[in-house]
Parts: sequence; C-alpha cells; structure tokens
Amino acid sequence: MKKAYFAVMLTLLVVITTARASNESPSRSNRRANGRSRPNIIFLLTDDQRDNSFAGMGHPFVKTPNVDRLLERSVRFANAYIAEPTCSPSRVALLTGMHERVNGVGFTSSYKLTEAQWQQTYPALVRKAGYYTGFIGKFGVQYYAFKGPAAEKFDFWRAHNGWTKFFPKDYKSPSCKPYHDAKEDIITFVMGEKISEFFDSLPEDKPFCLSVSFNVPHGSQTTSMYPDYPDWRLMTRPANENPKLKGTAFYDGLYRNLDIRIPAATGTDPYRFIPKFIMDQDKGRRTQTYPYDYTHLTCMEHHVRYYQTITGLDHVIGGMFSDLERRGLARNTVIIFASDHGLLMGEYGMGGKALLYDLASKIPCFIYDPGVPSGFRGRRVEELVSSLDITRTILDYAGVPGPDFMTGKSLRPLVEGKDVTWRDELFLENLYTGRDTPFQEGVRRGKWKYIRMYDGKTGYEEPDVDFSNREPEFEMLFDLEADPGEMKNLIESHADSEILASLRRGCAEHSRSLNQRREAFSNTVRVEKR
Repeated sequence: MKKAYFAVMLTLLVVITTARASNESPSRSNRRANGRSRPNIIFLLTDDQRDNSFAGMGHPFVKTPNVDRLLERSVRFANAYIAEPTCSPSRVALLTGMHERVNGVGFTSSYKLTEAQWQQTYPALVRKAGYYTGFIGKFGVQYYAFKGPAAEKFDFWRAHNGWTKFFPKDYKSPSCKPYHDAKEDIITFVMGEKISEFFDSLPEDKPFCLSVSFNVPHGSQTTSMYPDYPDWRLMTRPANENPKLKGTAFYDGLYRNLDIRIPAATGTDPYRFIPKFIMDQDKGRRTQTYPYDYTHLTCMEHHVRYYQTITGLDHVIGGMFSDLERRGLARNTVIIFASDHGLLMGEYGMGGKALLYDLASKIPCFIYDPGVPSGFRGRRVEELVSSLDITRTILDYAGVPGPDFMTGKSLRPLVEGKDVTWRDELFLENLYTGRDTPFQEGVRRGKWKYIRMYDGKTGYEEPDVDFSNREPEFEMLFDLEADPGEMKNLIESHADSEILASLRRGCAEHSRSLNQRREAFSNTVRVEKR
C-alpha cells in the first residue's frame, strides 16, 4: 500500500511540475536554441578592411586571436568581392541586395534611397517577419528619403551618418554626438559597449538580427588617433605621441618595433598602372583624401595605425562572443563577417579604394553557424562570392524570401557543405566618379580578371551607365595565378586571344542585363532623385 501510495504521489508531482513548466515562459536561450529554423543573426561589417588582414587568414604580423578562434569554427570565403568598392554604394548594395546600377544609390548618382526601397531591404524584411532588429555604428547610406527618422526603422539604434572620429566624445559633430553618453572613449570600444546594451534590450519572445557597422580601420579613424598638430591628417607623427594613447594595450607601441615592409611601389609613379587621362590622381586622391599613402614616412605610419585598429577590433569581437556565451545565445546565433571594401595602401603608387583591383574590391568574409556539424567548420571555400550573396544569406537564415529584384545567392548551402551548382564567373563594377575615378566594370572568371574603364560623370543617370555603344577608354587583363598582385596588364599581349574576346562578351552581357533590370525596377518600385 505504501509503495502504491508513493507511486501515485510521484506521478501526481510529475504531472503538476510538467503543467507548471508548460505555463511558464521558457528562457530566451532555450527558446532560441530549440527554434533552429529561426536563429539569431549578427552581421559584422568593417570599414576599409582588406582581405587576408587577420592572422588566421595568413597575415604575417597582425595579432587577432579572437577572430582567429572564431575562424576555426567558421567557414571562410576566400574569393569574396564587394559589389561596389566605395563606402556608401557598397552599404546600399548590402542592404538592398542589388548592384548600384539597379538600386541607383551612390555618392555620384542622381538618386536617393526611397521609403519604398527601404521596405525591401534585409533589416525591414526580417523585422516584418518578427525579428527584433538593431543597428550600431556607421549607417553610411548618405542619401535617403527618411533622413532624420532612420532610427524608427529599427527596434534598437545607436548609429550615425557620415564619419565619426577615433575619440568621438571630443567632437560636437552630428556623427559623434550619438556616442557622447558612452563610458568608453575610443570608438571601437564604444561599439562594443553598444553591442552589450543591445543584448540587454532583447525581448524574451523574438529572435534578433543585429547589424554592427564598425568605423575601423577607415582613414577617418586612423588619422584622428592623434589630431593635435597642424598636419595631423597626413599622419606625419606617431599616434602614440598622443598622451591619450600612452600605455593603451593596442594603440601605443604595438607593431612599432616591427620591420614592416610597406609596398615597394609606394611613392612611385601611379600613372604607369592607370594612365592619367582616365584617372588623374592629383584631382583629390593623392592631394586631399589619401595623401599619407603617397610618401614612405606617412605610409608606414598608416600601416602601423591600420593594423593597431584591427587588433582593437579583434578585442571587441572577442568580447561580443564571450557575452553571447555568457547569455546562452552563442549556440543559436549565426555571425556573418565582411568589410565594405578593401584598400590600396601604397600599392601601384596609390591609396584608397573605388578600383577593381583585388586589394580594393576583395574582402574578408566568413560565417559562423553553430548549427553546422563540427566536421564542416574551419573550411576555406574557393567559390566566387559577391557581397550581394550576404543579403540573400541573412534572409535565408531568417526564413524570409528575397524580393524579385535582389540578385545574389544564399551562402548557406556552402556553409553547410552541400554539393550545389555555383557561379563560374562574377561581375564587378564601380560607378563612383569622385576624385576623377572612371566608371568601371569587369569580370572575374577562373584565373582571369578583365576590367574596362569609361570616363565618368558626376550626377549620372541611366543613359550614362549604358556602355553598349561606347568603346572602353582603358582595359586591363590579369592572370591571377601567374600574377596574383595584378602588376602585369596583359591586354596588349592577349589582344587577339579568345579568352579576352570571351571576357569582353561576358562583361557586356552582364552590363546590359543590369541596365534592363534597372529599367524594370524603376518601373515597379518608386525611385526618387535627390
């Protein structure tokens, strides 16, 4: 009888406990861990960071232990290209999943991003699908119809337009004011602080999608590490002469005693690579915007500061991941990493971006997906990847179909090690025409890269980027296997080759297709001039 009584009581206790548990709200981590089809998503975007600039990607001296550990558990895309290798156009392309030629928004185009276009961006779509969304850092769109109330487009907003400074609390500019309430002083660490605030704000009943747009290692940050002398924008003095950086872990003596080899072409004639008639370096590139990459002394200082800020970035990413683990969120949070473009730092006698050289248009890109079996992690994927694929990938993880005008392909099958058919060539373009930069378009196919250039126009409209009846003013052809540094232009030696003819045809077809897509897009979705 006693045994029977205790058995009944035990059964009753189990029933009561189970019922009580079913009526209680499960923890955020459990809910998300069980809801694998709706993982949390973090998209980390850096500014001006070129490919292979982490130790785990083979950089010879930069220290990035946190990202390296993350790379060991991620899938790296070794041939990832930004759709538009200039700040604002690249960011609009990432948001919309469309080339600048289709979305129409760039520094030197005639259009701005409309409300109707915003509704088809990945942040708007995942928010509509029930995600809690956040944006931290450099918004970078520059030209958009809802300037002012952009914060309303997200559930959490700690962001700015334009360019902030390394010590944002020292400035009253609109780009720095959003960070005046921070406990930290240095912009990268402020971003880490805001990430933690976002995690603190999470609701219990929704997955989240957080976009973090870091400001480093952009020149606006590296130059302003030490702004207290007349020619500070040229970086003519070591940044650690700034008392604020003395004794800091990353920005004092780090890398200053190394034998850093700046590019051999630094300070040499840039016009032997791209002629002056198609791109005049003296119209802003080497006199106003990237002057520090045109002399040996200042280029060396730029290199030191550049990699110091990447190591500082690594520290913040490590803190973010530890925070995810502490909160029980790491096991169901997908992390996507990319940069808005690369950077020339003395190579070809030049500085800056907005060119289709690999150093400017190729980006570091990897995806951490904790749901992927351990045997598929730590891989290096060689397929050709576009930044437009990232937009599709975010939507794929969120379970949201992409709008018809988005291009790109989800990277998720490659992350999961599936045998899928992939592209064998990738179209590249840059329509930014400031600083006398020409219109550019090209194709990467196998070991070959073909680039052609046309004289640019500021305030361009659709007819200006229709090159079907124009002969290129300058062309480049590179064999990336024999010449990974893209130093030897093979246009003349391959003038009559079938590979050049084929690449020209392919480039023209991609270009024509995008122009047609733009026409259909502008007839379907409201576009608006500035």
